[in-house]
Amino acid sequence: LRGVGVDLISCSRVRQFLSRHSEYVRKRFLNVSERRSFRRISLKEFAELFTAKEAFFKACGESWMGLEGFQGMRMKRGPGDHFEVEWRPARNRKTVYRGEGYFFRSGDLVGAQAMIWR
Repeated sequence: LRGVGVDLISCSRVRQFLSRHSEYVRKRFLNVSERRSFRRISLKEFAELFTAKEAFFKACGESWMGLEGFQGMRMKRGPGDHFEVEWRPARNRKTVYRGEGYFFRSGDLVGAQAMIWR
């Protein structure tokens, strides 16, 4: 195991943030294919996407993502609550992080736990 990351967010907090900053989120957080589906994505799906990317970044152990933010990450949903993520940091294109994780939920909270294997 190379790294583990966990993230947790409140859906009501996501709703408030998106109501004020949806264009910022589109430009800094979403990759091209995610931007195309952003208008159709539910609040819960967006919260899952955010927590998966944040947990994965924490598992990578990088100190700075670069100005592209989360755009370089590619998340693929699996069966049930499973997901896979791949990221190639812009400042070091030779490095590729690949990992997997699971979502968890409780009431208004959505979380993700991600692992990167060597």
